[in-house]
Amino acid sequence: MKNDKASKRPALPHVSLELRRFYGLLGEELLRWPEVWSRPMFGLRAYYRGEQVFALIPDKRALESVTAIAFKPADPAQGKWKYFEIEDPGDLTGVMACLNRAWTDAGDR
Repeated sequence: MKNDKASKRPALPHVSLELRRFYGLLGEELLRWPEVWSRPMFGLRAYYRGEQVFALIPDKRALESVTAIAFKPADPAQGKWKYFEIEDPGDLTGVMACLNRAWTDAGDR
């Protein structure tokens, strides 16, 4: 018989080794930013600015999509988390802009 709590948890998809390397490099860059630190969270890496989580980046697991990062918008009316789908890992402009905005917003909270 299945545990009811376990059956209600969403399945988190596994991340390929190639994407894990990409996300690791992305995380190393974030750790160079002021006041940023990280810790593992449910197979992902949570990135904090001070005490505020501003991004979730896949590590061993992902949230909804293995090619998406999650970030927290400043405006709570927009919801708790937004996703940024990375279509081409070679183009980091959009990814970094999104993370920079979330990092800035975390400093304002």
